[in-house]
This record gives sequence, C-alpha cells and structure tokens, in this order.
Amino acid sequence: MSSPGQNQQRPLNLAEYYLLSCLDGAGKLVTQQHTVRVGLAGAVLTELARRECLYVTRDVVIVNSRHQAELEQPLHTVLRIMTEAPENQDAEQWINRFSRPALMDAVIKMLEHRNEVQVQKKRFLGVFPRTRINPHNSYGRMDMYVRLRATLLGRDTALDATTWPLIQLLYSTDVLTRIFPGLQNRDVKARLDEFHKAAEQQQPAIAETLQAVENAIAESLTATRGQATGMRG
Repeated sequence: MSSPGQNQQRPLNLAEYYLLSCLDGAGKLVTQQHTVRVGLAGAVLTELARRECLYVTRDVVIVNSRHQAELEQPLHTVLRIMTEAPENQDAEQWINRFSRPALMDAVIKMLEHRNEVQVQKKRFLGVFPRTRINPHNSYGRMDMYVRLRATLLGRDTALDATTWPLIQLLYSTDVLTRIFPGLQNRDVKARLDEFHKAAEQQQPAIAETLQAVENAIAESLTATRGQATGMRG
C-alpha cells in the first residue's frame, strides 16, 4: 500500500478523474449519486485491469496473483476483497458489490487529501444533512478537462491510457454530454467506436475490459440488486 507522500506525487487514477468529472463548479453531482457510485465501481475495476492486477473478460474477472505492485487506497482494499473471494465473479457482480457509499467516500477522502476537493457538511433547514464536494481549480482538474476536450474534438486517434477509458466510463453513465453539452451523442459514439477499433488491435486487454465494464454498468443502472460489500461504511 502506498505511503501518504507517494499518494501526493502519483498521477490521479481513473476513479479520481471520474469523480472530479461528475462535479460541477458548485460542488454538486451532475447526475444521480447512485449512477456516480456505479461509474466509480467501473472505474476502479478498469484501473486495476489497466495496472494488470486483474484479467477482465465479458464472462469473468480473475485476479492476477503474480502482481505485486503497491496500490493506493481504495484500490488496495478493493483488490484484497477480490483476492479473498471464494470464487471468481463477473464484472457486473463486482460493480454491484462495490457501487456503495463506502467506495465513493474513500475516493472523496483521497481527493481531499490531495487537495483536489474541499468537503463541506451542512444541514439543510437545520435538519437534513447535506454534503458539498467543492472542486479546486487544480492542475489535475484543468488537465483532465483539456485532455477530454482535445480527445473528443481532435482528429488524433492515438490511444491515451487514461483519457480514452475515462471518456468511455463517462459516456456509459451518461455524464459526458453533461460536461460537454454542445456535443451530439451520435458524434461521441462515433468517436468512441474509432478508439475501440484501434484498441482492439493495440490494447486488446483494456478494450475487452471496457466492453465488459460498459455492459455491467448498463445492467446495474437498469436493475438494482442488493449485495453485501466487504468495505466498511
């Protein structure tokens, strides 16, 4: 597991980028919290596959037992839970399991630690609790927006290991056009099809992971299944 100093120096991971993308300037989520939680679970799964901690297909997710690299939280905890599972599960089962408040809270805590957001807790009308996750105008947030825009509107189809998966995750949870309201959905889909075709040749493992995660997200957003989670909260 990474130390606090290492966490400050490392690049943001997909789950952190995803959550930052789901926040407007006032600290509100641009879509329903349940949708964001499902997207975060998919982002964590994709990040672990991208780091070769997992093998993800449309049928099953398998932990790579030979992978020994250190992971930051909450990736470390998620991978431990998956490693200790008595049997393999598919992407939909894992996304349903991890799309809980505990995972979202852990990602928020890490972003707060890195000074990407400021969390404010208030009570509406003095009774109802309300949390605002105010994003800072940090380099990470601005860099993310510039990269997303350049990838979507540019002509270059070179695969970026962070931007392309992030766009796919945002599209799968219907967040992308909320960030860029001027984009037509059909144009975004055409652009993603270009990247997916390139990825099938250049990065087939990640292409298959994203396809499995996209299918799992779609299923999770159309049917809620209550499952226990090993994460606290």
